[in-house]
Amino acid sequence: MRSNSILHLETERPGPHQAAAWRDAVAPFWTFAIRKEDVADFRGHSQVHHLGNAILCRASASGLRFERERGLVARMGVDHILAQLRLSGRARIAAGGERDCAPGDICLFDLSRPLSASSTDYQALTVVLPRPLFGADQGALDTLHGAVIRGETPFGRMLNAHLRALRAHATGFSAAEAAAAAQATAVLLGTAALGTSGDARAGAAPDGAPFLLLMRRFIEAELAAPDLNAETLGRRFGVSRSALYRLFAPLGGVSGYVRQRRLARAYRDLAAGDGRFARISEIAYRCGFESAAHFAQAFRAEFGCAPRDVRGQAAADPAQDRPLRTETWADFYDWVLRLAA
Repeated sequence: MRSNSILHLETERPGPHQAAAWRDAVAPFWTFAIRKEDVADFRGHSQVHHLGNAILCRASASGLRFERERGLVARMGVDHILAQLRLSGRARIAAGGERDCAPGDICLFDLSRPLSASSTDYQALTVVLPRPLFGADQGALDTLHGAVIRGETPFGRMLNAHLRALRAHATGFSAAEAAAAAQATAVLLGTAALGTSGDARAGAAPDGAPFLLLMRRFIEAELAAPDLNAETLGRRFGVSRSALYRLFAPLGGVSGYVRQRRLARAYRDLAAGDGRFARISEIAYRCGFESAAHFAQAFRAEFGCAPRDVRGQAAADPAQDRPLRTETWADFYDWVLRLAA
């Protein structure tokens, strides 16, 4: 287990050089845009701790707009939960609706789903946790992508204090202490998240088991099966059609979720090295699509480009299938991809 590894992003001069360094540092999570008139004065600073089964970041930056678009989500293929405590500055978040996030508020994001946001100059504490750390509360998190835990509530104030203390003491933790701190953070965030929605427990079985997570793992393993649908899931897990629809409603329904996961798998196959040599129709069939034409149509609707465009980029740039890296942040992308409970 990697624990207490630290990365720093600090440069003395604001401006285009610092904006480029920031772009490279945050590439595992976001693409971002800065107004042309703001580039000359752009500032971005970050310090990242790897705590073994969590990643903790203290960052500040000039105002910007950032997004996690569908292609980036598909390329990464991670299922982590990100919680961000705003220390200063305001953000407008678009993720299944729009919400404002003010200083003291805590925003929750599911990194397996797209989002966009705009922010003023800000400072923030961010923690990234693998979904399994949330245990029985995992299903509830599917309803809360983009949710905001208000800092003025009693529990919100306690979470503020916890996250600030986590950052203050993280460098002194042993590996076992870091793991315990990450687990405690997941418990607190899961409890707070459950309180923000009356329907939050829709994703969990009555006995508290992470039922929806089991179904999602089954879907990932069976993406190539042409009969992967609500009927198959109902028989496999003994769940009624109406219960399935309630479980998957936050994820776009059963068929919508299965299609999205198939397209994400296809995107990664096309962008990977072997995707340059496989026929597009072959990739379509092994990802569960019945025809190459239907696959191409769905792919363009999801990602805004044709399958051949993604494969063409991979063929033109042999490094395209490798994680984006920088000389000073060479391990960060790997940290995110390999984060596990």
